[in-house]
Amino acid sequence: MRKIIIISLLITTLFSCDNKFPDYTQKEDDVYMKLLSFGEGEKQFDQAAYAIASIEVKAKEGLLYKRYKEDVINLENNEFTFLIQHMNEGDSCSFMIAAGRLITEFEPVVFNETTSEFLEITIKIHQYFTKGEYLSERQGYDKEMMEQLILNKYLEEINVKKSLKGIYMEQLKAGKGDEIKKGDIITIAYNGYFVNRLEFDRISGSTAFTFTYGTPGQVIEGLDIAIKGMKKGEKSKIIIPSQLAFGEEGSTTRVVPPFTTVIYELEIVNKK
Repeated sequence: MRKIIIISLLITTLFSCDNKFPDYTQKEDDVYMKLLSFGEGEKQFDQAAYAIASIEVKAKEGLLYKRYKEDVINLENNEFTFLIQHMNEGDSCSFMIAAGRLITEFEPVVFNETTSEFLEITIKIHQYFTKGEYLSERQGYDKEMMEQLILNKYLEEINVKKSLKGIYMEQLKAGKGDEIKKGDIITIAYNGYFVNRLEFDRISGSTAFTFTYGTPGQVIEGLDIAIKGMKKGEKSKIIIPSQLAFGEEGSTTRVVPPFTTVIYELEIVNKK
């Protein structure tokens, strides 16, 4: 009997050493799950085509990604479905997954740089919909309305309220000299990202963009509005709803989806 107990303890110890996260259950290679709370919903994942879910991704450096529940998920084609499949309606779970795997799921858009080997993902499933339920219950929500709901959530969170001709601006660094006007030759650098914090574009250094301000078609309308009045050396955060960005069609590269707010941290590198 004593031998059996010793062997059992050895097996348990070996298993625990193999599990990188003892409080979590390993679901597949480099995917670990911990249930935070049970849901009271009736639906299971296999009944659902859509989900209302809150999602956060964190690394050692802090928050890398946030999805608001207003942003309804199509489970047939979503980067988090491989995790959501383990959850029932109402469940709240924490996952630890290899950073490389999640980064690959989202290409070509990218996360902020991280040195974390594993990322912590917290998901709360508020509601599941079958396809029929979604079409019936959500038919009054058009894409432009959904974009505005998500944008309002983001603006409340970051506490930016000032609007300039349809865009929102927050100065990050003051500039010097005269304000930019039509005909000035300027060089800009920026990184562009979505409300969920994923980056879709970046230009700086050798890729910084030089153009004559006021020339049609050089930048999207929202950036054109923002740049007027900025100064050399100034850096600002610019939040641009889709109607002043890539509109109902999205970007020609398909990186920016239709009806999507974009955010730029833009610097006026030079002005002549």
